[in-house]
Amino acid sequence: MQYRKKVEVIKMSVEPMKLFFKEIKEPIETAMIGNYAVAGGVTQTDPDVICAFPITPQTQSVEGLSDVVHQGRLKAAFVNVESELAAMSYSTAACAAGARTFTATASQGYLLMTEALPMAVGWRVPLTMMISARAFNAPNLSIWNSWSDFVLFDVGWNCIVSENVQETYDAAILSVMMSDNSLFPTMFVHDGFIISHSVQKLWLIPDEIVRKLTPKKPRHTISTKRPGVWGGIVTPSFFMEGRKNLDEAKKPVLDIMKKAFEEFGKATGRHYNLIETYNLDNSSKTAFITMGSMCGNIISWMTKNKDIGLIKIRAYRPFPYEELQKIVQEHNIEKLIILEKSDSLNNLLPPFATSIATALIPLKTLFRCYIVGLGGRDVTRDEFTVAKKKMESVNDMKGQLYSYLGVRETKDKIYEVNI
Repeated sequence: MQYRKKVEVIKMSVEPMKLFFKEIKEPIETAMIGNYAVAGGVTQTDPDVICAFPITPQTQSVEGLSDVVHQGRLKAAFVNVESELAAMSYSTAACAAGARTFTATASQGYLLMTEALPMAVGWRVPLTMMISARAFNAPNLSIWNSWSDFVLFDVGWNCIVSENVQETYDAAILSVMMSDNSLFPTMFVHDGFIISHSVQKLWLIPDEIVRKLTPKKPRHTISTKRPGVWGGIVTPSFFMEGRKNLDEAKKPVLDIMKKAFEEFGKATGRHYNLIETYNLDNSSKTAFITMGSMCGNIISWMTKNKDIGLIKIRAYRPFPYEELQKIVQEHNIEKLIILEKSDSLNNLLPPFATSIATALIPLKTLFRCYIVGLGGRDVTRDEFTVAKKKMESVNDMKGQLYSYLGVRETKDKIYEVNI
C-alpha cells in the first residue's frame, strides 16, 4: 500500500473525531492532536471495553472514544469509574474475561493505578494503555511533561515511546499487536502537551488493514465453562516459580515486538524498530541517546551539527540491551550523551540512564546523563550544544554521572522559587 498517493486532504472538524464516525476505506491525510489520534487508532482496533478516569493531559483520548461510542461507530462498553485504581482494576478483569480493553492515564493517575498494575502482568492479559507522560507532583503540582510516571515503576508491562502524532497513532495499533502476541499488557507513551495537545499531520490507515493487523485471537480467559482460580493467594512454596515463569515468558517479547514492527511496515509503508539511529556513520564517535519528542528537535539541530549521531529508543520495556550494544560496537561509538526527562533523588543515575548504563557494562563506552525538560520546560538547541561541549572533556567514568541542563542559576546558587 503506497501511503503517498494523492488523496483528499481532510481538514480538522469542529467535531475532532468526525473522521472516525464512519469506516475509513482509504488512506487519509489529516491533522489532529495526539490524544485524538490515539482515540482514532484505538477505535480502529475495535475494543470491547474502554475504561479510564480523565486526568490532564490524557483526557481527550477517552473523550474522543466516548464520541465514537456515542455515534454508534464503535460497539464497545464505555465504563465510567470513580478513580484510576478502579479503571485499572476493571480493565484488567474485563481483559481477563476475554474483552479487548483500553485504558489511559498520566502522572498521579498512574500512581493511583500502581496497586493494580502488576496483576495485569501476572494474569497475562493483553491490556493496552496510553500514557500522556506528565511530571509527578513534587516539589508541587505540575500538569506538564516529564517522564516520571512511566520510567519509575517497572512492573513488567511492555512499553513503546512515540516521537510525534503519527507515531502515537500508529502505536495505538502496534500496542494491540504486541499485547495480543505476547500476552503481556502494553503501554504506549507520548510526551504530555508536546504531543498530546500538538496538532500535526498524519496519515490514517484504512480500517480493513487495521483489522488484518489486529485480529481477535482465542486465549485463556475467565469462563464459567472452565472454572479456575484468578487472584488467589500464592504461598511461599510456589511464588518464586511463578515469578521465574513470568521472567522466562518475557524473553521472547522483544522479538515479538520486532515482528509487529515488520508486519506494520509491510502493511503501511511506515517502518519502525526497537531502536532507530540517525547519522551514526559520521567521523565522530559521539552520539545522543534519548526517546520521545526530543528526537525530532535533535535531528533538526543535527543539520548544522553533522559530526554527531542520534540513537532513538523506541521500545523502552523490555529494554533492548543486546541491540543497543550491537549498535554501539558496530559504529565504534566512544561517548554517549544521555538526555533524560526524569531524575532520581536517591540513585547514582535516573531510570532511563540506569538502563543504558547496564547495557554498556561489557563495553568501554563513556557516558554522561543530562537531565532536561522537567515539568514541561522547553528543551532547546542551545542545550544540545552545551551537552555536546561538556562531553568533549569527558575522559573517564569518575565523578557525578548526571547533571541538570537549562536550570536558572546565579553565582553558586540555584534560582530561588517560591513553592
